[in-house]
Amino acid sequence: MALILWTATPASAQAQTKEKDKATSKQHHEHWNSWPDGEHEPGTWRASVEGGKIYLTLFGSDWSSGRDFQLSELGTLNPGKESEYKIVREAGTLTLSGLFESKTAKDSYKGHGTYKFTSNDEFKAWLGQQGYTNLTGEVMRAIFFTDINRKYFDFLKANGYITISKGQLKDLAFQGLGKEDMKEYLELFKKENYTNVSLDRIIELREHGVDAAFIDGFHEIGFNHFSLNRAQELRDHGVDPEYVTAFRNAGYKDITLERAQELRDHGVDLDYIDKMQKLGHKEMTLEEAQELRDHGVDPGYVAELDKAGYKNISLDKAKDLRDHGIDADFISDFHNLGYKDISLDKAQELRDHGVDASFITSFKDLGFKDISLDKAIELRDHGIDASFIKKMKKKGLNNLSLDEYVKLRDGGFSDN
Repeated sequence: MALILWTATPASAQAQTKEKDKATSKQHHEHWNSWPDGEHEPGTWRASVEGGKIYLTLFGSDWSSGRDFQLSELGTLNPGKESEYKIVREAGTLTLSGLFESKTAKDSYKGHGTYKFTSNDEFKAWLGQQGYTNLTGEVMRAIFFTDINRKYFDFLKANGYITISKGQLKDLAFQGLGKEDMKEYLELFKKENYTNVSLDRIIELREHGVDAAFIDGFHEIGFNHFSLNRAQELRDHGVDPEYVTAFRNAGYKDITLERAQELRDHGVDLDYIDKMQKLGHKEMTLEEAQELRDHGVDPGYVAELDKAGYKNISLDKAKDLRDHGIDADFISDFHNLGYKDISLDKAQELRDHGVDASFITSFKDLGFKDISLDKAIELRDHGIDASFIKKMKKKGLNNLSLDEYVKLRDGGFSDN
């Protein structure tokens, strides 16, 4: 449901702030999700008040919605006292009953309680006259949050959006595309010379988290003149200006948007590279990082091998080992059997021949205590396992050496 998306996706009202307000928006999100703890029954709210704004979250039966308002809309607070507050807009009235408590900072409060939303029947009737009939309480609540009013429709018409369908009205409301947000989009289109951008396209951009701040952020780091489709593609792939800037700050000055998108698609971020560099791979290129990730080599994998005593492994070797299914656990199992000096090449050879610690253990359980790794490989290559030897013993072929069992197998002696 769209209401749920308001607090979970970049399409929320808070995520549509300008670039300079991003840090504040992050704090707002933390306010909405940090207090009070626990479950919230339908019809409850929580809020934080700072800097003349109230950051409010409402909880329904299967949704939650976070929005911010000017504190002036709420009126004067009565900290420490159960009170009733009303936010009145053309679409209706939101009544909050509950308590605000002072926080440590001056003019900073947190609050919680219950709420009730009542739509404005006169405005709802006016909407019906415009063709927007049978609007549910959910839709009216979204219209209220977005502050859609008569002047909002005038504003859209003045900017060329004459006909607005009922579906589009719902989308505008659920996506929180209020007048100020629409202004930002229209200013962006004019500045970037994006012509004939339909209302549906604006709604789509909003749904995907593409706004003026997102595109301006790329302009600020030197990427100009790309299409809305390209901007949406970048957002869909999780590439934002901060992601690109982080790589530049780490020394990858020539990173392109195409490379950034590939890296994101392959699960490479700066944290991945930073951890790999701390493990000794300071000259790792972005191409190498992507290739390593594709082969399943991550910092944890390299660190575990390092902890097992295999230090300064080259990137090519780490990739080769992962491709052959070698990890620290595989080698440690051999260490536990007494093979302390096993090399990485030997471990790879063992894996390639299908020899693991359990294979050797099965022979030790039959009394072959001093089996070497090379002998284990030979046995596997000749199709000899513990089951074969047990069957030979049942046929009376006891007390043979492993070499003699190999000769039996090579001579065509069947275990059937």
